[in-house]
Amino acid sequence: MADRFKEWRREAGRGQHQEEFFVSLLVALSLGIAAGRFFPVIPVMPGMVLLGCLIVWAAWSIYRSSMQVWPVFLLAVFCLGLLRLQTSLLLPVDDLSHFAGQELQVEGKMAEEPQVREHSDGSRSVRYCIQAEAVTLSGSGTQHASGRLYVYARSPKDRAPVLPQIGDSLTAHGSLRLPHGIHNPGQIDTELLLRSQGITAVLIAGKSGAAVKALNDSGASVWTRLLRRLAVVREHYLSSMQAVMPKEDAAAIFAMLFGGYQGLKSELLEAFTITGIVHILSVSGSHISLLAAVMAWLGSFFRLPQLVRAMLVVLAIAAYSLLAGLVPPVIRSALMGGLSFLALALNREKDARRLLLLTGLLMLTVSPLLLFHISFQLSFAATAGLLYVAPVVRARLRRMHVPSSLAAGLSITFAAQAATLPILAWYFNQLSLSSFLANLVVVPIVEFIIIVGIAAGVAAFVLPFAGKLAYAGDSLLLGAVYELTSWMASLPGSRVWIPSFSWGAVLIYYAALSLFACKEPWRHRILDGLYARKACLAAVCALFLAAGTGYRLSQADLMTLAAIDCGQGDALLLRTPHGKTVLFDSGGERDGNEPGAFNTGQRVILPYLRHYGIHELNAIFLTHAHADHAGGAGAVLRTMPVGRVYTADEGRGAYAQSMGIGSADALLQKLQPAQEGQSFDLDGVRIEVVFAPPSSGKGAASGNEASNVYRIVYGGASFLITGDLTKEKEEMILKKGNDIRCTVLKVGHHGSNTSSSEAFLQAAAPRYAVICVGAGNRFGHPKPEVLERLKGLGIKILRTDQNGEIVFFTNGKTIRARTYLD
Repeated sequence: MADRFKEWRREAGRGQHQEEFFVSLLVALSLGIAAGRFFPVIPVMPGMVLLGCLIVWAAWSIYRSSMQVWPVFLLAVFCLGLLRLQTSLLLPVDDLSHFAGQELQVEGKMAEEPQVREHSDGSRSVRYCIQAEAVTLSGSGTQHASGRLYVYARSPKDRAPVLPQIGDSLTAHGSLRLPHGIHNPGQIDTELLLRSQGITAVLIAGKSGAAVKALNDSGASVWTRLLRRLAVVREHYLSSMQAVMPKEDAAAIFAMLFGGYQGLKSELLEAFTITGIVHILSVSGSHISLLAAVMAWLGSFFRLPQLVRAMLVVLAIAAYSLLAGLVPPVIRSALMGGLSFLALALNREKDARRLLLLTGLLMLTVSPLLLFHISFQLSFAATAGLLYVAPVVRARLRRMHVPSSLAAGLSITFAAQAATLPILAWYFNQLSLSSFLANLVVVPIVEFIIIVGIAAGVAAFVLPFAGKLAYAGDSLLLGAVYELTSWMASLPGSRVWIPSFSWGAVLIYYAALSLFACKEPWRHRILDGLYARKACLAAVCALFLAAGTGYRLSQADLMTLAAIDCGQGDALLLRTPHGKTVLFDSGGERDGNEPGAFNTGQRVILPYLRHYGIHELNAIFLTHAHADHAGGAGAVLRTMPVGRVYTADEGRGAYAQSMGIGSADALLQKLQPAQEGQSFDLDGVRIEVVFAPPSSGKGAASGNEASNVYRIVYGGASFLITGDLTKEKEEMILKKGNDIRCTVLKVGHHGSNTSSSEAFLQAAAPRYAVICVGAGNRFGHPKPEVLERLKGLGIKILRTDQNGEIVFFTNGKTIRARTYLD
């Protein structure tokens, strides 16, 4: 085995094994980029000198045909990735992000088309993406600024929103903030995602909204005029669809053609998600490959020369990419899908794999932040699966006498799922078993809808009636697609939970998948080598198994309480030593319970529970009915089994409104008011209802005044959860003499000065104070005077806006805290 490895290295030094070399370079570059987030910042000049020395060393190794070529190249590329990541995070001194936290006026040019969302009250929210040119600060005059930002403005129902064109000037006044996402395990990193798109700041426009100064076409650049024309063409597609089909159908087909989820029916989106074909609603490599396949078929039908067919495919991909807006996901898809298809169409499968690797190297070198972008991760992994894994699976199915067309469909679906499994597990914790059926039955119909949709838009320019007829047919097919996907989504086992992979598990998984996909001779060599060392491997496996078992036994008596980062809202998860789970509050809705709103229960709480393998809750305790405490419970109740739901004495109607469920929904039967003095025991963990104000004679109590207080006790550790308890109610608790001593205090009302009086804090005497709060919230929480009060008492402060998820581990004797961002 050692001799074979030396011979392999000699061959590599002579320029052989190019594909393996590119794979190793891509891995080294990715590791370098990932390491760049944790390494101390390296000054640019010393870093460039180090990289230059490594390149010279590599060149000398090539000249000498040395066996050092490969490792030196890998080290150089690792350093390149590390430096590229760190330099990409550097911003110019005049970048907008340096003005965060201030009220100011921003002027800039529209970089993208505005995105409009209608609300149930008739008002509209508009998101503008602008390239900043200048900022005006109060008392400081106007100064130059750079960087891209999102501007959010809301128009009342009696006034149409301002919808500028690309290139128009836009001026907006408001509060500038840094982008901030949700920081829990498995959650998409919003800051890095926006940063990879060049977005470094967000501005919330005031009541005056945004002012637009139109740019005439005569004064616009050629590129701006082209982008405007393309926007007009896309609008033509949308308006042509809306003229002959329901608005939601038009939104769905438009999304299939050009990407986006604007105006989609939530049921359709959920059905596509469950059946694993939601990617069809955003421009991806599959769109590019489909278009390329159709153009290649047309070329073959008309018996065009191979070179002409290739040029036709390239031109079609370029035209479609332009029409789709040339946004980064489209460019990535065009590069990866287009190049790979061309190589495969020309019977150059090996070249297709090299092109994919080179494209990945180029894209990550130019834009290293793509490594952290879920779109890039899924696109690259799926394409790699199609090129490396699918041929092996298809060949094995053919040997089992599976029909060619069925073998092709099954191999593609399996390869894409297998290659993206760890990514899907980390972000979504579910695998769609119905995707095999959906890809075989539904996807061909959707692909037909896409091709007809593109052709209908072209036809509508020349023969409007023909275009309308084609769109009407598309609408009928979409109805069939919706019925099919809804049926498949309802099948037993249509989606299954999968645990998040640890880094070690990810490495083992991809090593096994690579072994499965590698060439037959190499597979046999590797397996023979592993078999020859079976005793050593068995010992290593036994060692890891013993270490894992020992670790689990050491954690057997641990109770955990986690403060989930859900923005401006409260949500805490209790897990007992034997795995029972209780949720205290559940976050809320950012924009109410209307369609399209950010549903915290659906988007934060449920993914968090799935990430930790939680499929049912023993109970939910809600402090009061405000949406930022109870709003997410509706999605949880609709999705997983829950025991009882204990509430404040506000009446079920208040909770139904916050949760977004009907007043007659059977789920409300689970709700019952908690009674002061009640206690519940779960695995030796005691939950006490310390305070529960009863309804007054005039009716049920409501709002912050109604907040219940819960205390969790496990051995010598205790946790006090206060909701939005006011100072007046704190004083009432102190007069009653209720036991509020705690190790950890969930600070009342997100750190507002309406809570957390000095006397209450002294009586509770916590070691830790947890503040559940949204970054840059409009309320100014937590208030400086509350923070000073906590610091003055020597209490350690942890905040979800700064620390992300906060988890406390205790065995009843000792306690430790772990935060997601530290």
